[in-house]
Amino acid sequence: MKHTLGRKLVMNFALLLLAALCIASCTIIESQIDHHNGANTEQVDPSNIITISSPLAITNVNVISPDSTQMLENLTVLIENGKITRVDQLFEIDQAYTVIDGTGKYLIPGLIDTHTHLARSKNDLLLYLALGVTQIANMSSLTDNTYLDWREEAENGALSPKIYIAAGGMTSKSGVMVKLKTYFGGSPGYNTADQARAAVQQFKRQGYDAIKAYNVNREAYLALNDEAKKIGIPVVGHLASELTLDDLYNSGQSQLAHIEEITKATIREFGGLSGSNGDEYLDYLKLHASEIAANLRKRNISISTTLWLMESLPNQRYDTHNFLNTIELEYQNPGIIEGSRLAPGWLPGRNPYQAQITISENDLEQLERSKNLTHVYVKAIQLMLKALADNNVTILAGTDSNAACTIAGFSLHDELESLSAAGMTNEQVLRSATLAPAQWLHSNSGRITDGYRADLVLLNENPLADIKNTRTIHAVIANGHFLSRQELDKILTSIKQANNNSRKISIDEYLVDSVTLIRP
Repeated sequence: MKHTLGRKLVMNFALLLLAALCIASCTIIESQIDHHNGANTEQVDPSNIITISSPLAITNVNVISPDSTQMLENLTVLIENGKITRVDQLFEIDQAYTVIDGTGKYLIPGLIDTHTHLARSKNDLLLYLALGVTQIANMSSLTDNTYLDWREEAENGALSPKIYIAAGGMTSKSGVMVKLKTYFGGSPGYNTADQARAAVQQFKRQGYDAIKAYNVNREAYLALNDEAKKIGIPVVGHLASELTLDDLYNSGQSQLAHIEEITKATIREFGGLSGSNGDEYLDYLKLHASEIAANLRKRNISISTTLWLMESLPNQRYDTHNFLNTIELEYQNPGIIEGSRLAPGWLPGRNPYQAQITISENDLEQLERSKNLTHVYVKAIQLMLKALADNNVTILAGTDSNAACTIAGFSLHDELESLSAAGMTNEQVLRSATLAPAQWLHSNSGRITDGYRADLVLLNENPLADIKNTRTIHAVIANGHFLSRQELDKILTSIKQANNNSRKISIDEYLVDSVTLIRP
């Protein structure tokens, strides 16, 4: 009897110990995930940011036309209750309006980034506004309602860009690791048509704006698109490796999340890319690019770009340290830069895009082959973009912000410059970040005309003359709230300080004078 009781006590103690170890392990894992997602970064208090929300009158300003093709000179724009109420030649203004002198300045719609990834820090929301981004489409969700809550707060007047949220991304996978990742906020696997349909219905009930397909199998992909069409929710995202462009054309998917998804599909159709067939593949793509673009336009499938990130691959992979010198690293959430034991960061040796090649006499040939393949890959994406633009496919500026070395807000200006360099006109580029995404998002914004949402950016220089002028921000108006240059600078300074206070790894060696450096 005593022995039996002793065994039970030992067993109970062992179970308690095991439970304690599991709880401790889960706590450590959750802490690591939170750190990588930026949750441990000091938060900037938005109540310290002063805005003007009374009726506004921006006078004597150059206003971009509703079709984004020209600047209309010397107009006055009235704003009240978050909406534009009048755009006209100079007229008498009621004393109730706060007057903003727009002489010599250029007014454009607020910029929209159609491919972002929010983390766990609201500082990014302020950073977007400081860079003139007044609306974002977030392409990832959490198992809790965090982002849905942020969206509601923005709608209720919080200092934030307007937020559109796609649920997912949906993937097909199974096993213990999937269940473990799901427990800590990851996406579960959707492997069958029934699972995909049930998920679409659930996401719709939760209030998401769209469904993001990621790496789902063909059965689940076709089912989720079919179900989404039935219940009226759009599908966006990737084209999994087992799918073809014909599958995309016939799916009902409304948006493709990267130009590179097209090039990946064409590489599969071509038979694969190797160190010796790059030129042949580019010739193949040139032969088919216009036909692909025509098919996309016929099906009304929009394309989010993420070009700059792809153009950064050669430097991120093979010259990571020097590349970090060229971006605004001090404004990026330090948790995301540093990574964790469970996830990569951005620094050398941890950067997910960095080529894991040890340079020696024996592998220099392999290194050059890898560099050449990367060059061909980037060239293909640039080539495909030009075909999309030439064939009037709906192009949406998107950045994949918070992916390696893409910084909220800053990344959209990088993207616009990449689109311009790849052959789009400044009018096309500006439209891709204003009017086109506003229409795709069914948002009452993207135009400066009566009745539209007052999301605006006041610039010192004309972006139609040089797309780099989108960086010359004098003021931002978000949902009718006016943010002066002084307040925008306050946001930037506060975020930089919060990041410095939260940093575990110094980034001083990457903060060099980058004036003479040219981004890829």
